[in-house]
Amino acid sequence: MKQTISETVDGWIKEEQSRRPTLLRVIRSNDPWEGMSEEEIEDVREYIRWYVNQDFKLLFLIPVHPKETEIWFSDYEEFRTSAFGTMDFARTQRPFDKYGYRIKKVMERVKDLAILYSCLTSTEGREHTQGIYENLVSNEFRDDLMNLIERYQGTVDNDEKMLLKTKIAEVSRRIMKCKEVWQKYSTWD
Repeated sequence: MKQTISETVDGWIKEEQSRRPTLLRVIRSNDPWEGMSEEEIEDVREYIRWYVNQDFKLLFLIPVHPKETEIWFSDYEEFRTSAFGTMDFARTQRPFDKYGYRIKKVMERVKDLAILYSCLTSTEGREHTQGIYENLVSNEFRDDLMNLIERYQGTVDNDEKMLLKTKIAEVSRRIMKCKEVWQKYSTWD
């Protein structure tokens, strides 16, 4: 009995191995590419791309200003062997200022919100945009300013007070700069 079972199983295995694997493909009744070769499909897609881009033809005529740092390398080895991968280049670079970058992005956001505010005609939209601006300034600067003022009032060390005074002045300048940018771009009078 054991021998017949093992012979039967071996026969099934041989039968499975001798079969050619069937390549099944799902056929959809609504497939737009049915019966077309890859080259024909690519031609149709290229025509569709061209047709859709005709709507944006005027936009493509607007010149795009290149970004300040638009250097791309295909791989690490190419970068390492270029002039930008040398120690001479690295020595000339300043360390990246994360705080300065954050402040720059906050100011850009304030400018964008002010321009949006000036473009809106509904009072509801203007109030919403101004609320976003006030929340942005509050989250980025006012909360820090209030914490610094509390620390200033609670300290007795004169050196610490002087350090906190300079920090308070810096954060106040940032808030005033935001207000200045907002006033400059939010009204076109």
